Amino acid sequence: MKLISIFKKPISVLLTFCFIFAMSEISIYRAMAEFSPEEEKGVIEQKIKEANNKLDELDAESAGAKERLDALNEKINYLEQEMKLVDNDVEKGKADVASLQLDCEENEKAILTAEKDIERLSAELDTANTQFNENYEAYRQRLRAMYISGDTSIVAFLLTSNDISQLLTRLEMLRSISKKDSELLDNIQSEMEEIKASKIELTEREAQLTAQRTALLKNKEKLEKSIIALEEKQNSLNEKKTNLSAEMVGANTLIKKLSEETGYYTEFLEDNRESLDEIDRKLAAAASKYADTVVTTTATTAAASGNNEAASSTTDSTTKKNTNSYIHFTYPVPSQKMITCGFYGYPNHNGCDFACSLNSNVVAAESGTVIISDDLVNEDGSYRSYGRYIVILHDKTTKSGDPVYTLYAHNAVRLVSEGQRVKKGQLIAYSGSTGNSSGPHCHFEVRTPTASSADRKNPAEYLP
Repeated sequence: MKLISIFKKPISVLLTFCFIFAMSEISIYRAMAEFSPEEEKGVIEQKIKEANNKLDELDAESAGAKERLDALNEKINYLEQEMKLVDNDVEKGKADVASLQLDCEENEKAILTAEKDIERLSAELDTANTQFNENYEAYRQRLRAMYISGDTSIVAFLLTSNDISQLLTRLEMLRSISKKDSELLDNIQSEMEEIKASKIELTEREAQLTAQRTALLKNKEKLEKSIIALEEKQNSLNEKKTNLSAEMVGANTLIKKLSEETGYYTEFLEDNRESLDEIDRKLAAAASKYADTVVTTTATTAAASGNNEAASSTTDSTTKKNTNSYIHFTYPVPSQKMITCGFYGYPNHNGCDFACSLNSNVVAAESGTVIISDDLVNEDGSYRSYGRYIVILHDKTTKSGDPVYTLYAHNAVRLVSEGQRVKKGQLIAYSGSTGNSSGPHCHFEVRTPTASSADRKNPAEYLP
């Protein structure tokens, strides 16, 4: 996006230009939303080429810093979009690799189970074969004995009995032998069925094992290819991050030059995603901590009921939000009504800047509770990002009933602390240039319905 605020032009011209540029960007995004990822990459690559050609033309024409910054910011905007697409590819690649790794682990577990089952079934089959062979051999010997003796031997065995008692005894013996023969035959038949079933089950498990080993080899092959592809995407992402950082350095050099020439200060471009995510987490925690400590003004209600004593009280600590009116801000820097770098000022500039001299008064845009009053510093003690900043959760909401948060950054001095109640227009800080600032100014943000950076809104829509 273009840094529209550096020239000292009438505010109406600035806003009109900003609106036109924003609409053109939105139309491009809507068109790109209908593209496939590959088509979108192609469009972005073409836009980057066009931006490079434009920069080359400006170099040849010895154009001013403002024109170069506009073109460079446009290129940075497309580089960020390209990097996001590659980052999405990397995340998808990581998910694919993780899924394939899980599949490989599951296949290996299944193979181990199948091998144990095959080992168990093989042992059971060996035992069944051994028992079958023993029973079959006994039965075969019995049949041979019966064949040799013949059927008449049984009759002779009975008829040669000395008396009826011996006859009955021999008859019972024959019945017992016959029963044993029948049981032996039944056991042999049962064992044959068991052996047959065991062989079928063993064959099926061996087939499953073969299939699982084949699937494992395929998954491992896919995994190896996916890891290689992921490494390539990661290298591409790192390269694009390096290119983006280099372009941002160039843009920040131009921002510094223009700020010194015009006295209109703003923020330098920042690509430290980890630092920004850390700030987001801190704001989310603070918003959650103070979500139930909103204070509602009772004076209006009390005055309407004629209760002068109650009307003298300005606040009542409750968990109810003020529904008497909706949010409407005063300017955060009373001495400055002109936005010198707007919400669409340049890539990732999602607030409004008010140029002002060092130690100018910074006030609360509306009444509320201070949920953060802190300094963002590097390990060496230098300020980073928002520098000395303040965040307020306001009493009043949007028309839809959503909570509203405001952020005041780059202060020289903070005059309020976390948990403190502030009134609309109350002095909360003195302006400065702490953090990634090109010079003294107040960076003002509006966030709703959450305190997340993803929910930043154009502050101009809430100002007088």
